[in-house]
Amino acid sequence: MSVATSPLLIFRRADSNDAAALAALAEQTFIDTYAAQNDPEQIRVHCARNFGLEQQGAEIVDPDYAVILAYCDQDLVGFAQVVNKPAPESINTNNAVALYRYYVSQAWHGKGIALPLLAEAEKAARTFGADYLWLGMWEHNARALAYYQKVGFQHVGWMDYEFGGVLERDYVLLKRL
Repeated sequence: MSVATSPLLIFRRADSNDAAALAALAEQTFIDTYAAQNDPEQIRVHCARNFGLEQQGAEIVDPDYAVILAYCDQDLVGFAQVVNKPAPESINTNNAVALYRYYVSQAWHGKGIALPLLAEAEKAARTFGADYLWLGMWEHNARALAYYQKVGFQHVGWMDYEFGGVLERDYVLLKRL
């Protein structure tokens, strides 16, 4: 008789040695999430600007960032970036930090990675003294909106987001920690 086991999840803060792996995963998860609904050139420009090795290295060492990596059986399968930065006007509290990026590799969707990764992001938010976690998310990503509402985020407003030279509209979501 065999016993089913769940994969071993390990979470840790990124260090400068992780920049290349993080850049590759960040770009791939972004492409997987948005390529089907967006212009390939916009995707290319956005990825080059936001997910390169130099950019990820700078974010990892920035004291206003908490970059959390999720490993499953020694494979990098997800990441979250919590950033201590000003919240949009629709958030009426001073003690909120941003869930800036939060992605799980497509191959690992539905395998129990997202909730524990979110819990790690919430712990990181508390290290910045936050009582709230906020995020901006593209208004056309219904799957993400359903997930965020399921885990306790509430729609509190809108914000603009520049994507590939185009101004997009994002939901602003807020969760009490």
